[in-house]
Amino acid sequence: MSRLMKKLLWTAILPLVVMALLTFGLTSLLIGRFAETESYDQLAREADIVYEALMDGRGIPGQLDVLVFQDGEAVNLERGGRMRRHMTPTLDPEALSKRDEVSVSGMRLLTFLREEGDIQIVTYAPVPLSNPQFRQIYVILGSGFLFALLVAIGVTYWMGRRLTFPLIKLKQATASIMSGRHDIALPAVTDDEIGDLTEVVRQMNTSLEEKERLQNTFISGITHDVRTPLAIVRNEAEMLELGVVKQEDVAATGRSMTEEVDRIDRLVSQMLEYSKLSAGKLALTIESVHMNELIEATVTRMEEWFWHKQVTVMLELEDAVVQADRLAMERILSNFLQNAYHASPVGGAITIRLSERRLEIEDEGPGIAETMRANIWDMYVKGDRSNGHGLGLAINKLLLEAQGMSYGIESREGALFWIEWD
Repeated sequence: MSRLMKKLLWTAILPLVVMALLTFGLTSLLIGRFAETESYDQLAREADIVYEALMDGRGIPGQLDVLVFQDGEAVNLERGGRMRRHMTPTLDPEALSKRDEVSVSGMRLLTFLREEGDIQIVTYAPVPLSNPQFRQIYVILGSGFLFALLVAIGVTYWMGRRLTFPLIKLKQATASIMSGRHDIALPAVTDDEIGDLTEVVRQMNTSLEEKERLQNTFISGITHDVRTPLAIVRNEAEMLELGVVKQEDVAATGRSMTEEVDRIDRLVSQMLEYSKLSAGKLALTIESVHMNELIEATVTRMEEWFWHKQVTVMLELEDAVVQADRLAMERILSNFLQNAYHASPVGGAITIRLSERRLEIEDEGPGIAETMRANIWDMYVKGDRSNGHGLGLAINKLLLEAQGMSYGIESREGALFWIEWD
């Protein structure tokens, strides 16, 4: 039995037991008080009947439990009618009060004493709680409580199974996910909080599986992109060492080695930048940035890029000033333009629109597949035409969030990236 099941059973049983004990206690108190008062009144009436019978010289009714004394000595009187067959207790009228409770031979009795001159009349009856009729009441109450307890245990166990079984399955599923396995068995999705939790675990598993796939792809790509330039550098360095490079080719070989080392350096710099941003350790300098001027300067700097594919950049700019980090915004803008350039066909166009609160960069490429839009800002994710490592947009995302800006992507005829600020 699971721990949660035990807690549920205790939660159901304990209040029921407490309620039963309180019910028994209060019932005993109320019935006892009421029955005791009624019993004394009945004993008083029986004493009156006995006294009247003595005064009239008639026999005492045999069904009455009564003792008659004269000056403290028991008197045997004629009893009429059918007498009750039980042991007559020995009582001392001198030791009794008008209404009393005594114990005789292990039996508790209520007594009523009526004194008239030298005559003492003592009527008696069992204490109400020892009366068989009252015992039947308690048997009925106890049986009802036991039945209710069994029903409560059964219903609680049934409900507990319905609650704990999916939770146990979810626990096993999360343990499988933690160990790196994604072929998990989840309980059926129900219309309650457990069903919501099941759906969240399913989505989490799918997301983690996708991220692991992208991470493996990223690591594979990074390994290839690092080993390739390293191999080139090693080969060219060996050629220089062996002296097989012609004198007129030494400068070109040196430039080639420098370019390959720069490729590795850019990759490492991107990874370090992402690491610092995700840890919140990269300090930003917030100032007033004229976005229209920054866009014009960035496009001018990248003109040689666009010339290779005859890509035209069309500017639709308004004057806009934003509180941001200038270097961060230049980094973001450059990455968006590089993505638009790689997505654009030869002879295509990139349109940059700037208003007071919004920046849009739209290309004429194939757009972004709907299945990729949710993950396009994540690390390791890159488009089919990208020759990067899936770090650019992930870094853009962290830079924009660090500056309190909103961002998004739309797919029209091409891809449209947008940024908004207050």
